[in-house]
Amino acid sequence: MRRALASLLLVIVAPTSLLGHDIPNARVDRSIQATLSPGRLGVDYEVSLSELTVTQDLRRLVGDLPGADRRGWFEEYGRVTGPLNAKGLLVAVDGEPVELRSAGFVLEIEGHPRYTFHFEAEVPPEGRLFLNDTNFVASEGTSRLALRGVGGIAILGDSLPTEVSTIPIRPVWQLSDAEERRTRSLKVEYRPSSTVAPGPPRHSEAPPIGLPTPAPSEGLSRLLDDPTGRAWPALLLVAFALGAAHAIQPGHGKTMVAASSLGPGGGPFRGALLGLATATAHLASVALIAAALWATRASRLGDFHLALARSAGFAIAAVGLWRVGRHLAGFGEHDGPSHPGHEGRKSLFVLALAGGIVPCWDAVALVILASAIGRLALGLALLAAFSLGMAGVLVVVGAAASRFRAAVDRTEGRDRWSRRLGIAGGLVLAAIGLTLLRN
Repeated sequence: MRRALASLLLVIVAPTSLLGHDIPNARVDRSIQATLSPGRLGVDYEVSLSELTVTQDLRRLVGDLPGADRRGWFEEYGRVTGPLNAKGLLVAVDGEPVELRSAGFVLEIEGHPRYTFHFEAEVPPEGRLFLNDTNFVASEGTSRLALRGVGGIAILGDSLPTEVSTIPIRPVWQLSDAEERRTRSLKVEYRPSSTVAPGPPRHSEAPPIGLPTPAPSEGLSRLLDDPTGRAWPALLLVAFALGAAHAIQPGHGKTMVAASSLGPGGGPFRGALLGLATATAHLASVALIAAALWATRASRLGDFHLALARSAGFAIAAVGLWRVGRHLAGFGEHDGPSHPGHEGRKSLFVLALAGGIVPCWDAVALVILASAIGRLALGLALLAAFSLGMAGVLVVVGAAASRFRAAVDRTEGRDRWSRRLGIAGGLVLAAIGLTLLRN
């Protein structure tokens, strides 16, 4: 019995974090490589951001584009924001403003869209250069900036590496104020050097400037622009599989469902019912949040996500600590004068709501992007299939935990094991809730 219990807890509780969702929060990671050659300044300005941030920003700038495909939507973002980013990159030589021109961009869609904007301008043969990036000032993403001189240009007054790809990527909170300013601003003197270096690389030949590859998304939005022309049933099947894979990942309700199902009462189907209810709450959360974001066009989601996570954490921790207290006091979870199953139904509702209220932001992005390009019906159908796949995994986990609990109830010494399981399940729930509250 001890080995069986340990195995079940190890399989289900090992990925304990509930923070597996990618939080967009208008995060933009930037990497800026400036190149000075005789009479010319070139800038490769690379940004990586989430699909939801791209979608919300573009909707604020140009509105919706019914009939567009997914890549066309992202390319429109590059066309619209490229000139704006050029204006936001302030350049001056000897105190005189220098206007950067947008020279196109390269789009790569990996885990998230990644843009490399190319800017250029004519500059005097020598002088004091000031460069300051004022774009994305509210972003919590990383930023790096480097300047190199080629074609006989020497750079004076800057000790950082000349290649941005060699500058370590560090979060803002690890930087001093001076270091943080240097990630987006520089002041140097440049002049011709007696040593002639090779000419400046062309944009197509420039080395990569080294932003980290973003964490891969669920791939849901890619189904909106499926190049193989698969029929709806095939797309829905893929979305179902993505939902199941999503639920298997750390932090998506399995631990909570299993821990709750190990408690006494509720019958053999309690765990399955909790898994289904959690997935349903998750679906409702995604739909409601997508509707709210569609109406407000908001993109800064970190505080919102944090409030949801802490609310869920409080509810889960409260239920877990209540269960531990009841068992330590010598009562079962359903002892007392209340109606049979009343407390069980109440805690089931609270756990299902808490477990599903924190949304999958890729699913939210799917709904908003689908509506923006005129494919809302397909987006909602894919969301439903995704949620069914997630529900299937949670139902299986809950049913397995409930069957394990039923097997314990048939063994000798079941009262002792019932109390141990109740305490163990309550402690796991409390740990999950307190982890969410701490973040």
